[in-house]
Amino acid sequence: MTGRTTTSLWDRFAGFDPGLIRLTSALRAVLGTAATLALLTALRAPETALVVGGFTAMTTSLAISDLHPRNQLITLGLGLPLSLACLAVGTALTPYPTAAKLTFLVLICLAVQARRFGPRGLGLGIFGFMAFLLSQFAPARADQLPRLGASVLVAFGAVAIVWCCVGPVTGPGALRRLRHAFDVRLHDVLRDAASMVLATGQDVGTRSRSLQDRLDRLHESVLLIENLLAERAAGEDTEALRPHLNRVEVAAQRLAVLAVRAMHTPAARNDPAERTARQRLAQRIRALRYQPTVGTTRGAERCAEGYEGDSANWPTGSAFVLDCFPAVDELAEALRVLGPRGRPRARRTASRKPASPTFGALPRRDTDKEGLKRGATRQAFQVTAASAIAITAGHLLSPHLWYWAVTAVWVVSIKNESTGEVLLQSLRRLAGTVIGVVFGYGLAALVNGDGPALLSLLLLCMFGIFYTPSHAYWAVTFFITGTLSMLLALTDTFSTHVLLLRVQETALGVSCGILAAVLVLPTTVRRAGNDALAGFLRALDHLLRAVASGSPGTETPTSRVHAAHDLDQALESFRKASLPLTHPFAPQRRRRHRARHLLELLDAGAYHVRSLAATAERLPAGHVPEYAMRLTAAADHAHETVTHLIRVTGDRPGTVSRVARPKVTTTLSLLSEEQRVCRSRLSLEYRLLLHIDRLDSTLTALVRALDPLAPDLDRTAVAPSERVDLQLPHGPAQAAAVSCADPADRCGRARAG
Repeated sequence: MTGRTTTSLWDRFAGFDPGLIRLTSALRAVLGTAATLALLTALRAPETALVVGGFTAMTTSLAISDLHPRNQLITLGLGLPLSLACLAVGTALTPYPTAAKLTFLVLICLAVQARRFGPRGLGLGIFGFMAFLLSQFAPARADQLPRLGASVLVAFGAVAIVWCCVGPVTGPGALRRLRHAFDVRLHDVLRDAASMVLATGQDVGTRSRSLQDRLDRLHESVLLIENLLAERAAGEDTEALRPHLNRVEVAAQRLAVLAVRAMHTPAARNDPAERTARQRLAQRIRALRYQPTVGTTRGAERCAEGYEGDSANWPTGSAFVLDCFPAVDELAEALRVLGPRGRPRARRTASRKPASPTFGALPRRDTDKEGLKRGATRQAFQVTAASAIAITAGHLLSPHLWYWAVTAVWVVSIKNESTGEVLLQSLRRLAGTVIGVVFGYGLAALVNGDGPALLSLLLLCMFGIFYTPSHAYWAVTFFITGTLSMLLALTDTFSTHVLLLRVQETALGVSCGILAAVLVLPTTVRRAGNDALAGFLRALDHLLRAVASGSPGTETPTSRVHAAHDLDQALESFRKASLPLTHPFAPQRRRRHRARHLLELLDAGAYHVRSLAATAERLPAGHVPEYAMRLTAAADHAHETVTHLIRVTGDRPGTVSRVARPKVTTTLSLLSEEQRVCRSRLSLEYRLLLHIDRLDSTLTALVRALDPLAPDLDRTAVAPSERVDLQLPHGPAQAAAVSCADPADRCGRARAG
């Protein structure tokens, strides 16, 4: 019983922190700092060397954001000479304040420009900024430079030893942790889906939002796994895992959509058959939480669960409940292919040689490089201008603590693109600082100068800095201020006046950041959102053009999954750009509802794109689809809609049209309102057509949301006379004909034999 409870708690822990990334970073920061301070204390280093060493050890965890352990060590190795160089330059310029501050501004500009090189460039920029800043607030002199350099070396050495010897993490280990988080979050989705089909329908909204949150967390873990795989060397394991993870996620989301649809369906409460069907469905969903063991046959597993997948053995119930049973089977099959360890099962198929990009194939591309370069250049000017104002005005408040204002400018500007994002981050920074000052003052007064207690609290607050999720930045700032308060108490410089100066310098810094964001090459929230939306549409257009122009009959195993991943990254960029509008405290309710409605539509479109990629991956090798002509026509029409959307995004006016406020709901509810097709299993070919058609419908709704006064687009994707009979690829015994005039038409199916 105790072991089961421990396992459950560990699963909750892994689900809260996917891959234990934040925990690992926090432990490395705390243990590295403690080891550095212990070594320097044993070497009888002076107080300045202790501050330099401890600060440098903490900076290593702050600057390194790579997922793969190999890349983390590379960034750590590159950060050492850069930190030494910046510390040396700053220490040498300490006697010349004007030259030191001008050099600092140049360094800030270069550090922000380094963002164009991705996470490693940003990390190296943080190393340089922090090292020069350290030379300014530590009472360092040129004759102390060898000792300070030795402290930096000790800090990097201690951190490297902690990383390599205390809980080392390898590439496979990191993937295994992320895979465990994926399993835990998938189990959460299944638990909520099972409870939903048994619900009475009175709390549909609450349960739907809860299930949507579970799916968002599952998708977050998939993105983390894909980002980790992108940092690894390309290999068979890497390429095989991506499509299978995508297939499991799509199957789980499809089951959730059908469960919400079944819950919306009014069921006879006193109907025993309906209750039995829902109970059996919930039992089937719960059974999926226990992954089948390797080698279990499909028939043995289903017999063990008391269920046969044939529709003849389905229980009697409403059509919407019975629709969920094939979705359960599909998810079970996806989990069976993926395997209990997150590795795809080996398949006995003929060896395949690489094929040229074809139907649905997309070459890998770096979609964000140009935008990243432009944003880095613009931000470099903004942060440099804001820092110049902060240095000048900060000296008026305190000649010795002006660097707090510069630090506030840096943190509120470095990862934010628009004025709204800077404003939101500034408010979080200021709120966390004020709360942290009150907390730090009370804690320091309570400890009353006890050195070991202060050091323990300092390390505890440092742990909170790195373990707190980044979206709760006010809490991160709270722990930063608490750490600073403990440090001031340890160095006997703690006072109410210093804490008030901390608040004043922070308020000055965030004000300078906001002022620069408004006046120096400003980017409004609307423009940032339009740019991110255009990036999403371009990624979607790239995929649809490949579908429309490809030649069928050959296979590219993972290109469509890569394209879907690019689309997900673009969607996350739009979500981040829209955060100032979708935040609960956003003052303009009309714009908040509109931005949330756009996010719902984009989420729904991304679901259909992921489903399209996952379905295309399941087509047999060398399969020449009979639906190619219709698929190309549908993709061409969707491509035209995307082209119109890109034009609308670039040309729409700066004011919001005075139209009725859109209804805001969850993406799950939006998808569940789509018209039901039929409860029988659909062929892969028809499912592709269906997802493209529904993607086109979602894009048309997006056109109406972006440009409400525009005329309706022509919705004729395929002429009614173009009727094609598609055979299900299950052999003669299970052949079924599908005849549709348009993918939106409902299919008529006739089972043979």
